[in-house]
Amino acid sequence: MEALQYKLSQTIAAHNGIVRSISTQGNELITCSSDKTAKLYEMKDNSYQQVTLISFFEKYIYATCARVNGGYAVGHDNQIYLLDNEGNPLGILEGHEQQVCSLKSITENLLISGSWDATAIIWDISQMKQLFRLSGHKHGVAVYGDENLNFITGSQDGILHSWSKETKVKSVQAHKDIIREILPSPLGGYLTCSNDESIKLWSKDLELIQTFLGHKSFVFTMKVLLDQVISGGDDRMVIIWNLDGTPKQTIQLPDTVWTVALNNYNDILIGTSDGKVRVFTTDPTRLATQAEIEGLEQEASLSNAKQEGGMSEEEIQKLPGVDKLATMVGKKEGEIRLFRNGNKPEAYMWSAATRNWQLIGDVIGGKGASSRKFFQGDKYFEAGEYDHVFDVEDDNGITKLLPYNEGESFYDTAEKFCLREGYSKHYLQQIVNFLKKNTSFGQSQRQKKSELETMKEQYAQQQILQQQQAKKQIDFQYIPYTQCTYYENMNLQGLSKKLFEFNAQVSEEIRLTEKECLIFNKGIESLGQVGVQKAVNIENSVSIIFLQKLLKWDAQYLLPVYDFFRIFSVHHSSEQLFAGLEKGMNLFLNIFTIVNTQPINIVLVRLALQTLCNCLKHNTNSCAILYHLRIVKDIILCLLDTDEKTVQLLGNLILNLSIGIYQRNGLNDLASEMLSETVVTFLQYQQRDVETVAKLVTALGNLMRSPAKQIREQCKKISQGFVQSLVIDTNNQDTLKCLEEVKLSMQI
Repeated sequence: MEALQYKLSQTIAAHNGIVRSISTQGNELITCSSDKTAKLYEMKDNSYQQVTLISFFEKYIYATCARVNGGYAVGHDNQIYLLDNEGNPLGILEGHEQQVCSLKSITENLLISGSWDATAIIWDISQMKQLFRLSGHKHGVAVYGDENLNFITGSQDGILHSWSKETKVKSVQAHKDIIREILPSPLGGYLTCSNDESIKLWSKDLELIQTFLGHKSFVFTMKVLLDQVISGGDDRMVIIWNLDGTPKQTIQLPDTVWTVALNNYNDILIGTSDGKVRVFTTDPTRLATQAEIEGLEQEASLSNAKQEGGMSEEEIQKLPGVDKLATMVGKKEGEIRLFRNGNKPEAYMWSAATRNWQLIGDVIGGKGASSRKFFQGDKYFEAGEYDHVFDVEDDNGITKLLPYNEGESFYDTAEKFCLREGYSKHYLQQIVNFLKKNTSFGQSQRQKKSELETMKEQYAQQQILQQQQAKKQIDFQYIPYTQCTYYENMNLQGLSKKLFEFNAQVSEEIRLTEKECLIFNKGIESLGQVGVQKAVNIENSVSIIFLQKLLKWDAQYLLPVYDFFRIFSVHHSSEQLFAGLEKGMNLFLNIFTIVNTQPINIVLVRLALQTLCNCLKHNTNSCAILYHLRIVKDIILCLLDTDEKTVQLLGNLILNLSIGIYQRNGLNDLASEMLSETVVTFLQYQQRDVETVAKLVTALGNLMRSPAKQIREQCKKISQGFVQSLVIDTNNQDTLKCLEEVKLSMQI
């Protein structure tokens, strides 16, 4: 009886960047991407549906794994975030010096990680500390471990190491290139895959049993399903293998396969460079429509045709013949499909107006194919034949396709490529030089006809580059300013005494029980362990008590509550308050209520402002306050007419917010606009002390020095006219020079 074949079940448009890692747990799926986000999905009605967007990360996410006891570990740059099943952060493991690239959960409290710092670390999660550090690798480290503290590691030199705790037991030259993944095999040993295009099966003593050959490029990822191995890589293929090294099925994808996972239904989930996760199943009741299945096959065929070497004879023979042109109907205007003309693949585009397929070019790789290459087209480059379709590798080793016709403007092509890929225009000249080197520059008649246009573009680009160079040469000393002001002073004994004194006076329904008092008091004591603050976790029940009872106390009792809130906001455990879909909205609304309560309790208001300043200390809290900047803006504007000390606090808060936007590129499109408006309103309201004015001007300077063009443009649009005419009445040279730098930044 023939084995069931895997077919497409669902396509998830998960991310705007590469899907670097996915993990499953029960009916849940987590996806992580180079777009700096992670997403949680849940299987409902036979398909995955998004339930949570996790957006507090600042950099690329390279690795994730489902934890044995539930939840996930996510490798974010050189940190490891521990998340619960809803995507809320539970803690951060810090110890690696470069990006985490491999994660495996061993037991409920054991986790092993590999990093590009050439080390592997075994973590005791119960104590949030390192147990062992394994060194002696080269660059990125792939890891695996078991509950008996036996570990297997491999790295860029292709050497596989076995360890017992921190002691190295054996090393073998396993591969000719970097080892990407290590897994336990069904036979009791291990499986490894590598950039050398191979997968290898090892005994427990690291004796080679079997080599799997079939991939045509780097093998990035593997999973084991019963007695099968599923692998994927840069050749855009997922291969399902028997343990004797013979392939059972090959699935062709449209883009590089970075990660595969399995779920409870034995479905295969595949994450690729195009930002999508595709689910494949053998269950006939959960298949995608025939149109979706055929659409993916066509997309994969087109993509494969673009690769050097083109399509194989086998792939060409699978294409529908040109005799089907009259009977096959396109689904939409501009749809591209491949047909076989004899032994030659050809690309046709559907015209809805004429209701027929129109030939747009040969496809490289078939017999009789033209020397020109077919490009499927995108937002910036039209579909059709090109003299060249270059493979351009970016800093992450990802191949990008650059189509070019002889005689076209180098600068126009380079600019379109930069726009499509989101690259800085600093790369323009580099791409132009590449095109000049690899094309018949100056040889064709078309090139001669476009020389004048090219010269004009060169001049324009030189002007841009000169402006950019001038900007670089400006010796900015005062902006950006990136040292936030935090309010970390504490009198925990007085805080505890006053809080429990008030607790006896509030109504019974919001009064802390004896057990809750013990829990909360322990949390207060933990805040005092400053020296080991990162290693000390404050249990989630403290946050629950704070939210469900303490924040509901009458204003006359809130001083010790907000004193706790202020200090707690500096501690990493406070991220529990600001996680989730609401991102702590109720907390910001509570502060808004306080500042609008009459008569104003100025001491309580100052504690609230200090708390907001402290929110910029940790990633989740910082992302939350920027996300709710509209509420925070209203809080600030409510307090413009208060006393000098409170105004100075507002200045510190605004400066902190500008630092958060500068460091995180805004997090949302309106953040810099709202903060710029707030600063201008603040400065125009009435005469302020010079120190506060300097902080407000510096905040605008931070926005103007942002790497994000949109932030700079928003700030300039709102504040340029006001700032250029601003005069600060002071003899302080630092303040005057800072203002000069801000004005200069708005002229560039």
